Amino acid sequence: MSAFTFVASVSILLVASVIIFPSNGVTEDILAAICSQTQNQETCEAMLESDPRTSSADLPLLSLISLELLSKQADKNHNSFVQFRDNSTDPDLKRSLGDCVTDYNDMRGKIKVAHQLSQKRQYRRILELGQLIKLAYNCENGLPSNSPTSGITETMLLTSQTAVYVNQFLITYFSQKPLNLV
Repeated sequence: MSAFTFVASVSILLVASVIIFPSNGVTEDILAAICSQTQNQETCEAMLESDPRTSSADLPLLSLISLELLSKQADKNHNSFVQFRDNSTDPDLKRSLGDCVTDYNDMRGKIKVAHQLSQKRQYRRILELGQLIKLAYNCENGLPSNSPTSGITETMLLTSQTAVYVNQFLITYFSQKPLNLV
C-alpha cells in the first residue's frame, strides 16, 4: 500500500468515525447553558474549566468532574469547620461549629452516593444534591454574623449549584436522546 493510499484510507476512516460516532464533547455553549443557571456563571465556568479533563470531556465525564470538584470543596470546608470547632473556646460557638461538621459529614455522604450513581450513569437517581445547598445554609445561618466562614460557605454553594445544574442538564439532555445512558 502506498503512503498516499494509506493516508487517504486513514482520512476516510476518521471522517466516517466522526459521522457515525459524533463527539459528545462539552462545548462552550453547553457550559454557558449549564452555568447560566447558577448565581455566578463566570465562577461556574471557571470552576469546571479548572479541571483539565473538561476541555475534552463528554457529558457523563462532566458530571463526574462536577461531583469530584464538589467533593473536594466539601472535604476542604469540613476540615475548616473541624479546625474552627477545635480551636473555639466559646461553648455556644463550639456547638454551632460542631453542627456544621455534622452538616458537612452529611454532605460528603450525599456526594459519595451521587458520584456512585453518576459512575453508573443513573442521573435521574441523583436527587440529593439540592439538599447540599440547604445544609450549607443551615450551617452558616447557625453561626454568628461575624463568622469568618462566609467565604467558604459561598464557595460551597456555588460548587453545589454547579454540580446540581450539570446533572440536571444531563437528565434533560439524555431524556431527549435515544441513548441507554440514563
